[in-house]
Amino acid sequence: MTEASDLYRRVETECPAFQARVTARALTRYYNACFRPLGITAEQFSLLVGIGGSHEPTLAELAARAGVDATTLSRSVKSLERRGLVRNHGGRGRAGKRLVLTDGGRRLMDESMAAWERARVRLAEALGEEASRVAGRVMSQLAVAAQAAASAVSPTDSSGT
Repeated sequence: MTEASDLYRRVETECPAFQARVTARALTRYYNACFRPLGITAEQFSLLVGIGGSHEPTLAELAARAGVDATTLSRSVKSLERRGLVRNHGGRGRAGKRLVLTDGGRRLMDESMAAWERARVRLAEALGEEASRVAGRVMSQLAVAAQAAASAVSPTDSSGT
């Protein structure tokens, strides 16, 4: 192996961001398969949970909570609106329009929550209940640590991974 390929292998084994992306992709594939019979993706499920679990959130509020770009989220919300699962009302723009689940969206979420619970249980059984709880705590701690570390990085600093 070359020195460069050794370094690349270190990224795969030591970089939390690399590992998190690999894990997130595997989890997304798993949940997409679980939600496929309902005609939604894991991303859409998460968005519907965010809308249904809040009191009429704005797009900007959802994006901030999810840590994603509001423009990207806007496209996903429009798709749910076209399917009649979500509607918006009130103000203008991302910070003004309020989002709510429609009756169809609530019915889909009732079915989706049952599918999610089955998927969660299968995954916890495969990993083990205790390891599943530890993984959740560690992911939360990692997110907090990354946020703190990001605030210490200058825009021109390219020394991190």
